[in-house]
Amino acid sequence: MNDWSRQIGEKHRRRAQSASLVAQAVVDSEQERRAALLLRWPMILMAIRALAEEYNAGFGLDAVGVVEGSDVEQPGVTLESLVSEHPTLEIMVDGAELRVRTGSAVDSIERTHWVALNRSDSDIAAYLVQDWMQRL
Repeated sequence: MNDWSRQIGEKHRRRAQSASLVAQAVVDSEQERRAALLLRWPMILMAIRALAEEYNAGFGLDAVGVVEGSDVEQPGVTLESLVSEHPTLEIMVDGAELRVRTGSAVDSIERTHWVALNRSDSDIAAYLVQDWMQRL
């Protein structure tokens, strides 16, 4: 009897097992990156708060407020401007990255992008808020 069909089945089993191992490695890596982000989040948040305080000191009044989100699974922060047509900047943990969404009272368009964690905590905070603050 020809065993070619068995050999094909074995080959496909090995291919399926390999794909399963790769998929699990991707899931494990994402979970590790998310855990690392959650550990870094308090320091990033502290740096964001410090930047808002410095902005307000430079502006001479509390022009930017910082409101921390209450969702433990998806922590985030919203910066609110009391003096601008670009009133909000929302930053949320989204998987293993940070999702940044800006809103504008002028054009009613929201803009969203994701930020990787390849910088220091203070540099991430600056990267997250600098463009928004410049447009206030």
